[in-house]
Amino acid sequence: MDAPGRVRPRTLASLLAGRSAYRASQLLATVALLPVWGTARYGIFGGAVATFSWIVALLVAGPEKTVLKLLPRAPRTGPLIVRAAAAVLWAVPAPVLAAFAVSALVAPHGAVAVYLGAATTATMTGVVLLLVGLHRAMGRPWYDSRTFLALAAVQLGLLGLAAAGLGPLGYLAALAAAQTALCVPLLLRLGRPSLVIRHRPAFVRRIACTVALMGTPEVCLYLCTSVLVALLSASAFRDQVGPLVVVDVVWSAGVNLLLYVLRVYTPWVSVRLVGAGGASGRRTALRVVRWVVAADLAYLAVLGAAGAELFAASRGPAAPVVWAVLLLARTPMLMAVILAGYLVENSDAASTRITGLAAAVGLAAAALSGVVAVPLAGGVGLLAALAVAEVAQAATLWHRLARRPAPAPVEEDVHVAA
Repeated sequence: MDAPGRVRPRTLASLLAGRSAYRASQLLATVALLPVWGTARYGIFGGAVATFSWIVALLVAGPEKTVLKLLPRAPRTGPLIVRAAAAVLWAVPAPVLAAFAVSALVAPHGAVAVYLGAATTATMTGVVLLLVGLHRAMGRPWYDSRTFLALAAVQLGLLGLAAAGLGPLGYLAALAAAQTALCVPLLLRLGRPSLVIRHRPAFVRRIACTVALMGTPEVCLYLCTSVLVALLSASAFRDQVGPLVVVDVVWSAGVNLLLYVLRVYTPWVSVRLVGAGGASGRRTALRVVRWVVAADLAYLAVLGAAGAELFAASRGPAAPVVWAVLLLARTPMLMAVILAGYLVENSDAASTRITGLAAAVGLAAAALSGVVAVPLAGGVGLLAALAVAEVAQAATLWHRLARRPAPAPVEEDVHVAA
């Protein structure tokens, strides 16, 4: 397996075009299907989709980041990982596809079929994301852009069919069929699936550990917001949830774009962070998190000084402006801590424990500070709790990186050494 080259601007533009078209079609469908189906039918559909959205993160956050990191630096064991991934991805969709088909035939008018359809499309979305990630890591980025342009076209076509009378069950069935049709050639292109890797249990355990640790930061990032929004919904300031969530969805689109761009560059970055390169990356990350701690403490100081004015403004019609300004103000710190974690987790095996621990500490800090701040200050308290979580995460990275000895250079990541 050859070392990956730097991603060309033209390739990056193509990848972003495919993903942007897909996201735009999803957003359009989300907005347009409500008036098309009505509140009752859309309520079942929306609830089903929201219930199973975690499946996508489960399949993508850890597994995709792991293969993007390990394949380029594991020439001996990389093919084993690819063949095992192919075998797993052939098998994973089968049970949910079968369950959905049976429920659609037996009880086509019930909510169970719609919920199983949402679980199926979420599973297939995760499989598609993991497959195109594998192909990017193997030097075939065009599969990513073409696949998501095709999915965007499918979404628009299904939206037209929904306007013509297609219901939620038919919509989900058609989407699952299209996703499956796109997955088959992607799987075939990976080559012959094989689980020979199971004869090396220690190796499999290391891979599983890497998947869990690599996925923790991203999962915790989303959980911080989810936990705090849940606290806001249960507080006396529940009327702030709608405007705040709308602004957050728009703002988080930029965060998701950064996460995707980092994934695109991961294979290239990974091979440059082996050995001495990894030590240099961790030193850079250490400098970055020191700045993040200082900047977030300054942000919290401003929130404290202007707390009364911000709280009053957040209770009036200017609330969306308040949320937008406060979210934009913390954007540099969030981007910086994400980049620092990216450099650390892609350096070597031991570093994934550092980023996983830091993310978990940040989540705990968000929950604990949110329990106090959100009931007192509503959305302003929510944003303060996010800043506290960021301070805790960055401070943990600072502490662990500062006391970690420099490791000896290695040719392959210790998780995948033959």
